[in-house]
Amino acid sequence: MDEIRVFDFSREHREFAPHIAEGENSRRVEGYAIVFNQRSRVLYDKEKKKFFVEVIEPRAVTKELLDSCDIKLLFNHDNNHILGRSIFGYGSLSYEIDDYGVKYSVELPNTTDGNNVLELIRRGDVFGCSFAFNYDKDGVVDVKKGGENLRTIIKFSRISDFSIVVDPAYWGTFVSSRAFEEPREEVKPFPASLEAELEMLNNL
Repeated sequence: MDEIRVFDFSREHREFAPHIAEGENSRRVEGYAIVFNQRSRVLYDKEKKKFFVEVIEPRAVTKELLDSCDIKLLFNHDNNHILGRSIFGYGSLSYEIDDYGVKYSVELPNTTDGNNVLELIRRGDVFGCSFAFNYDKDGVVDVKKGGENLRTIIKFSRISDFSIVVDPAYWGTFVSSRAFEEPREEVKPFPASLEAELEMLNNL
């Protein structure tokens, strides 16, 4: 499974969003690409054709896993807009795991993309984080609890990128998309409110 998750830090926990570290003239940006033990918004599984809520357990990702991956820091998940990279634990992109999630740090390059992203963060126009990942079938647990489909990720098999994103209005911007395929016709749009989400889940 090749999937992407997007996190919106606009309303709370802004300190975990992409931000400029150190002094005013610094180019070092930090943020959280993965967060633990937090419920997602309602997501959609294209293969199983069902809506679900997801939680990522801390054991789902380890430093050993991250060090075994080629992880690119991108802008909007676009390989043409690379901001940093860690190849098997070495490179311009660094990361650490704490109780909140996986935190990354990078010195933005003096490129057009690096300068643009730096300015957008300074202005407060960009505050979303995301990551792309794979997991095996035994890496997730799906249960139905209280009329709700709950998916718990207990082990990732690969992390392919962290991303600073422009439009994190909801989690799962590219949920369950493979090679960024367009949503199928039967995929309904995500509800605009929590009440609508709950109503949808109750009708499953």
